[in-house]
Amino acid sequence: MPLEHALQFRGRFPDSGAWKLPRSQPVRLSEPLGIGHLPAQRVRRSKRKPYVFNLMVVGDSGLGKTTFLNSLFNAPLSSEDAPRAPLSQTATVDIRPQTYELIEDGVILHLTVIDTPGFGDKLNRQDDFQPVSDYIESQYTKYHECERSDEMRKDIIDTRVHALLYFIPPTGNGLRDLDIEFMQRLCTKVNIIPVIGKADALMFEESSAFKKMILKDFQRNDIRVYPTFHSDERETVAEIEKHMPFAVIGSDEFIDAEGGKKVRGRMYRWGAVEVENPKHNDFVFLRDMVIRTNLQDLIETTHTIHYALFRSSKIRGSVVGRPESIIASDEIYDQQVEGAQLNAKAEMQRKEDELKSNFVLKIREKEQQLREREEALKAKQIQLNEEIERMRMQLDV
Repeated sequence: MPLEHALQFRGRFPDSGAWKLPRSQPVRLSEPLGIGHLPAQRVRRSKRKPYVFNLMVVGDSGLGKTTFLNSLFNAPLSSEDAPRAPLSQTATVDIRPQTYELIEDGVILHLTVIDTPGFGDKLNRQDDFQPVSDYIESQYTKYHECERSDEMRKDIIDTRVHALLYFIPPTGNGLRDLDIEFMQRLCTKVNIIPVIGKADALMFEESSAFKKMILKDFQRNDIRVYPTFHSDERETVAEIEKHMPFAVIGSDEFIDAEGGKKVRGRMYRWGAVEVENPKHNDFVFLRDMVIRTNLQDLIETTHTIHYALFRSSKIRGSVVGRPESIIASDEIYDQQVEGAQLNAKAEMQRKEDELKSNFVLKIREKEQQLREREEALKAKQIQLNEEIERMRMQLDV
């Protein structure tokens, strides 16, 4: 523990041993003190400050995104003050944030809906991703600058995108290349929630098969969507995943349901489709996840995962070669040691190969010298034999 403490604080503080709270001793109260009211106090304090939730909506035109949002928040969120330009005049994707104040039981929610008209409307869609990605990163940059400012740090206005609803057209043929590339690029920057728009265009069997195709495309292309990845509400993930991707419909019209009740829905020749009927679509499950069960988790995961990744990259980029953490320092040290060992091993191998080659060369030179001596001796022996034979012939005469 002391060594870990020293490594963490790099000697800036004296060694305090194990930096944990002292072991608490249970005490039996003779009478109530009111500790049980602490959660209620936190609830009252939390209601004083409005909650902030920023929702981006991305998808092709004509998928009913605006109508769906009106149904999701049960309020007319569509804005008529900024009419959309004709398709022929659309040069790039337009980013349009619009903020609304929703009040329920004393809780105030500042909801910002970021629409992206023009996405996927042109034949050449290679530039449609960049405006969305730039907007998300620009909000991270603004938040990071406020954190570094002593004046702004106490009251930072959170404009970061907490969730991105990506609308998939009901083609029934799996994800398009546009869908795959977009979600691959942004799934590490923001919580992407896949949504099949205008799901009433698909039969139940077609919708089920389409969902299976999309899930296979997610796994095949390593697309990390929410809440399967990043969510801390693990006890609700399994139930939510049964309905992913969410096949939804939206409607601004109210129709008569059973019992004379007015509900949001659409009337067709073959019957009616109710927006909030779980037998007709997944609208209820998506609304419960985004608002009732996982809204706070979406905000927290944006800060602790996506923004933290952005912030760490900025910090590492400000100092060249700066490690991300002590563990990263240990990894760098291990890599350096391993590299030195590999270099030493390579140098030893080189020297060994050099000695072997020199030894072989000397052996060959020695063999060549011996071969030459042997040939010289053979030639001298032949010469002596010839002289002996000549002398013997002279004696015989």
